Amino acid sequence: MLRWTRNIAVMSAICATAPTNVFAQEAGRIEAGQFDIIPSLNSSMSYVDNVAYARDDLPEIYSWRAIFSPEVIAATELDGNPVQFGYRLERGVYFSSSADDYTDHFFEASGDFELNSRHRVNALAQYEDGHEDRGTGFSLGLGTNIATPDRYKSTFVGGEYMYGAASSDGMITFKANRQTLDYDRSEQAYLIRDRVISRAGAELAYRIGSATNMVLDVTQSYVRYDNQQGVTTRDSDETRILVGVTWETTAATTGFAKAGYKEKDFKAATRSTFYGTDWEVGVEWQPVSYSTFKFSTSADTRETNGEGNFIRGRDYTASWNHEWLERLSSSVSIAKIDDEYVLTDSVLANRDDELMRYSAALNYNARRWLSFSLFYQLDDRDSNRALIGYDRNVVGISAEVTL
Repeated sequence: MLRWTRNIAVMSAICATAPTNVFAQEAGRIEAGQFDIIPSLNSSMSYVDNVAYARDDLPEIYSWRAIFSPEVIAATELDGNPVQFGYRLERGVYFSSSADDYTDHFFEASGDFELNSRHRVNALAQYEDGHEDRGTGFSLGLGTNIATPDRYKSTFVGGEYMYGAASSDGMITFKANRQTLDYDRSEQAYLIRDRVISRAGAELAYRIGSATNMVLDVTQSYVRYDNQQGVTTRDSDETRILVGVTWETTAATTGFAKAGYKEKDFKAATRSTFYGTDWEVGVEWQPVSYSTFKFSTSADTRETNGEGNFIRGRDYTASWNHEWLERLSSSVSIAKIDDEYVLTDSVLANRDDELMRYSAALNYNARRWLSFSLFYQLDDRDSNRALIGYDRNVVGISAEVTL
């Protein structure tokens, strides 16, 4: 386990190596020419009672886990518009299961540009050299059958253009993005999961009340797999049309609710086109300044990580954050994730997975630059397939160090 004092010393040593005539330290950041450098360090120690997400009838791996995650953000402005670049490293070490150790890298660049009172542009680019824990993602239900976590590379590049003044009744947003996923492994079973998803769409918001907007959201997606040799292609085109409202009825209540039509049209004639109803709902209620309740739910299609043509997903989350004292707060949440793996022309029924996730944390801000958190999480997955169900408990403590 890394000692917190060692973490603080490492951060101090990093700052000390910079020439004093280049960097001028402020509260929480360092000035470096036109950039503000914002470093932080997150560490945690937790106990995991099912490292590889073994199904209920198999032996489980128990282990302590240490996570070390430094991050640095470089922020600046271009003609008054905020721009930032970031890098985060995450190193995970399992004391009783070294096969599950990992080192992930995350890069991000973003910018918000207000060209004038009616024209705004946002841009975001992300790159991840990451991993899937054994028993998650593609190896769901098979965590004990593989030797190491699956590694992948993922990218996301997207942007939005918004037209309309803040005081006008209407505003339209044009959006486009491209997301890629490439597994590092060369086996055919992994190659057929590599894919690119390109999306384009527009959202029109029109004010129908003092604090209420009507919204029309249209998105067209193109899902293309890199290598479909030996299997029926899962390439598809998706159309999603949602209609709804956003509101802020009082200073304490905000939310949005959209529902509509979803179509997923496969290129292969043997895979049936899906027609269904999608929705997105989110409500935040803050009855007092120190207590916040949130509820959200959504329905959409997801690309399969195993059997079937695709996953029909429905998610539900409820959470409560409360500040008990100036430095002491807590958070609890309950999430339900329903995944239906849709099959075509099969003697088997669709596969139905249900994941219940219970989380709780007690947070303490010891100093402006140091905070701690005690946390617990329980995952309980059930399925109509015998090889999928599992339960997993994680309990631990984390710390965040900033300047």
